[in-house]
Amino acid sequence: MKRFLATAGLVFGLCAPWWSSAWAIDDITTADAIAIHEVVQNQLEALSNDDADSAFQLATPEKRMLIGSPDNFLRLIKEEYNPIYRYQRVIFSRPEVINGDAIQIVRVTDGNSRVWLAVFWMLQGEDSNWRIDGCQLLETTSVSI
Repeated sequence: MKRFLATAGLVFGLCAPWWSSAWAIDDITTADAIAIHEVVQNQLEALSNDDADSAFQLATPEKRMLIGSPDNFLRLIKEEYNPIYRYQRVIFSRPEVINGDAIQIVRVTDGNSRVWLAVFWMLQGEDSNWRIDGCQLLETTSVSI
C-alpha cells in the first residue's frame, strides 16, 4: 500500500513545491487556517463550475507562469486531477504545517464514489494572501456509500 501511495504521489504530483524559494513556517494561526480553507474551497468550487479564470488565480504566481493560462490549467485538472474536478463530496481537515510547509488535506469522493486524499501545498505571498502551490492526489482503497 505504501508503494502504491508513493507511486500515486509521483504520478499525480503537480510540480511539487519542495523547490520553492518560500520560507518555512512553524504554525498556522486560526486566521490563516480559515484563509487557507477558503482558498482551497474557492478553487474547488471554481473548478466544478468550469470557471478556469477564478481557479487559476488561486494558484501561486510561479505555478501560473509554469502552466501558462487558465485554459491550460483547466485542461490539466480534467486530465490529471479529475477527482477534484467532478467531485461528489469533500471533507476538509484543519490546515497544518509539516516540515515547514503549510498543507491543506481534503478527503474527496469522486463521481464513482471512490475516496481520494488531496494534499494542497499552500504558500503565503508578500501580500499575505494564501495561494495553492501544488496538489497531490492519493487514491485510497475506500469507497463512499
